[in-house]
Amino acid sequence: MRMAAPAGHTAEDTSANGVAAGLEPLTVIYVAYGISALDTAWTQPDDAVVVVHNDDALDSRSVAHPRVRHLRPTRNIGFGAAVNLALESVKTPRLILCNPDTLLSPVHRVALASERPDHLITIPLNDERGEATWVVQPYPSRTAALAMGYRLGRHLKRTGGLRALGSLLTSSRRARPGALLGIGEGDWPLRTHWASAAVVSIDAQRLRDVGGFDPGYFLYMEDVDLCRRLAERFPEMRVRVSPCPAGTHAVGGSTGEALRNTVELHRLRSLRRYCASSPGCGWRVAGALTAPREGWLAWRVSRRGGSG
Repeated sequence: MRMAAPAGHTAEDTSANGVAAGLEPLTVIYVAYGISALDTAWTQPDDAVVVVHNDDALDSRSVAHPRVRHLRPTRNIGFGAAVNLALESVKTPRLILCNPDTLLSPVHRVALASERPDHLITIPLNDERGEATWVVQPYPSRTAALAMGYRLGRHLKRTGGLRALGSLLTSSRRARPGALLGIGEGDWPLRTHWASAAVVSIDAQRLRDVGGFDPGYFLYMEDVDLCRRLAERFPEMRVRVSPCPAGTHAVGGSTGEALRNTVELHRLRSLRRYCASSPGCGWRVAGALTAPREGWLAWRVSRRGGSG
């Protein structure tokens, strides 16, 4: 897997001496899109912060951190490619990927710290309504991929019985992802469970060792693919939900309703890429069966500019 580092970007740097806080410095990476403000108050002063601007909505002068670096690609290069771009300048042993539409506190900075390369760490997250979100799940099965392709669970309540039943019937290894909803702490093999990249702490060298994110995933499923490749390269790795109060994640908050058709198209294309990269003809069949919806979404995007 090669690293994607689009040419033609510029960098802005601000630096100051950090204050020792008893924690080893790490790097926090944000991929900014569709936001006008960024809260970095939860980080340590001697941490490094890298912001990749996939649009111009965020004013770099508004990011109040003593060691912030701003990267500006010439276009929206997607989440995975943006993280790969930031990874080139990471000098700390560990990094945190953090969605820009999250609200965290210093206790989360402590919870995400680790000196163990075999730990992939995340934290509990609630949405903007205070409802728990999934931060760790079993890898999807072929049936689950098909259901995801047609968004069959979209109108089911996250904590509802029908959603839990559907998860049980469609998950790999007959796992029960519903049991992981809102979990406060836990530890699982990365071979069986993946962690959301909304907020996740990872060893920087291990991320480099697998080539970073696959830039072919523009949006969605890139974290599932990354966890799967990390587990294949490092079978001893585990995903851990660190015990702490839940942070807040405005799920899908940086995309907005105006782009919902475009977002759905990216989501489906990422899912089909995941199916195509998974071994076995069953995955190929699952991907092929979602092709009609991709064609329909592409038509809607071309006709209505991605908003209808």
